[in-house]
Amino acid sequence: MKALFVTYGGGHVAMILPVMRALRRQHPDVQCTLLALTTGHARAVREGEHPLGYRDFLHLVDGPSAQAHGRRLHAGNSSPDVSQAESVAYLGVNYLDLVAQHGEAGAAALYAREGRYGFLPLNFMRRLFDELLPDVVVATNSPRSEQAALQVAVERDIPSVGMVDLFGMDSDTYVLRAVKPRYTCVIAASVRERLLARGFAPQGVRVTGNPGFDGLFDQANAARAQEFLESKGWLGKKVILNAGAWEPVAHPDTDVPAGRSFPIEIEGILRRYVRSRPDTALILRYHPGDWSLYPRLPDEPQVHFSEPPNEPIHPLILAASVVTNTNSTVGLEAAVAGKPVISIENSPSVHTWFSLAKLGVSYASPTHLDLPRTLDQVLAHPQPMRAFQSDGQAAGRVAAVVAEAAGRLA
Repeated sequence: MKALFVTYGGGHVAMILPVMRALRRQHPDVQCTLLALTTGHARAVREGEHPLGYRDFLHLVDGPSAQAHGRRLHAGNSSPDVSQAESVAYLGVNYLDLVAQHGEAGAAALYAREGRYGFLPLNFMRRLFDELLPDVVVATNSPRSEQAALQVAVERDIPSVGMVDLFGMDSDTYVLRAVKPRYTCVIAASVRERLLARGFAPQGVRVTGNPGFDGLFDQANAARAQEFLESKGWLGKKVILNAGAWEPVAHPDTDVPAGRSFPIEIEGILRRYVRSRPDTALILRYHPGDWSLYPRLPDEPQVHFSEPPNEPIHPLILAASVVTNTNSTVGLEAAVAGKPVISIENSPSVHTWFSLAKLGVSYASPTHLDLPRTLDQVLAHPQPMRAFQSDGQAAGRVAAVVAEAAGRLA
């Protein structure tokens, strides 16, 4: 059995890797191939995998043209966690696909309007499938390359499995796609009901939990959390973990601008908060995709700036007393781990996508300016919400779905 896994970084690669390991345990003869993109590649390598990237498949396209386009687009599209060779190949191959689909003028206009978020490399994926000949294709709900992989699998009648990381709201492009994979794994029955209402086949939507959350129940991560607190001298302190993320779009219902200025302002509020309260401490954790673009202020005894490539998120969640965020995956993870969560509700992404508070996951801070007051209230009575729960066994359940899709019933 040849299983092709396609993933981006952040919470998406965190879902894929445990499923690959579980599938190998259930079916030792399986051949797993991982196409790990952007920051997902480095995470996969750190966890002992041998992932492939776009640069490994330049022979499937006009390599010189792809590299020329990639070098042209590389400025402003780089990350210290992604090699230049991979970034150039990724950008160039995807841009060539835009040209093939829309023509030179159409590709230029689409890229000018949407940047790399306009990528959907269907032609490249068809050639990749011709080379790898997968028996089953697995991806999460990311757009672009993951969407293209699932779409080509459906086109060729290859069994396909998608995973939805969060709530299956209409703001998730996966939910509204015309081309739907054969199976979809979701975190809860309420998410399954949303997908069924959007035309997904009832027999194909399985409630498995999110495999990326399984590590929250690993005793090794609990031990790492304790070691972290001891190393910082924070035993007995009330630790705030702030999961910061840039605002990709503005929204008319809030005056918060798009970009990184809002999370930077939140950081300032939290730094001032812990300086005025000796019994507290702060972990600043920005998204793995752009953490290096935030100002790195001098270290303080009560503040730790977390570098995602060097620190897994689960020990930090387990070390925290409370987690603050807008609407990130980390917020849901923290709630699943039994930590109280505060969501900042004047974020444009909350208005555009979803509110963790309205979903019963978090306490609401109406604005970022209300955050100190909300923190005081929650830390005085730290009661977690239990709207979504897990048991640390989601990867095995998803792996069983993958095996079933490929005709390997346990």
